[in-house]
Amino acid sequence: MQDYQRIACDRYDVLELACIRRYPLLLELKDEGRIHGRAVTTETRADKSEWLLIETATSHRAIRLDRIIAITPDIEGAEFGRVLIG
Repeated sequence: MQDYQRIACDRYDVLELACIRRYPLLLELKDEGRIHGRAVTTETRADKSEWLLIETATSHRAIRLDRIIAITPDIEGAEFGRVLIG
């Protein structure tokens, strides 16, 4: 896997809001297509890479933030629409 590329702070803030609100999201990923899952939390690992933890219908997953192209909340009344992450 390539070295981690940090995302813009304002994009990170949107991801944190999605976690606080526990929004169901459609994630568009660079190498995996699309995934549906509920935002749980973000985390920074020892190597300084940042991750989004999501809950899917069948499991919990960790997605490295620089692998996310865009997120779209899948709920009425969300505080944001589709956001380009990277």
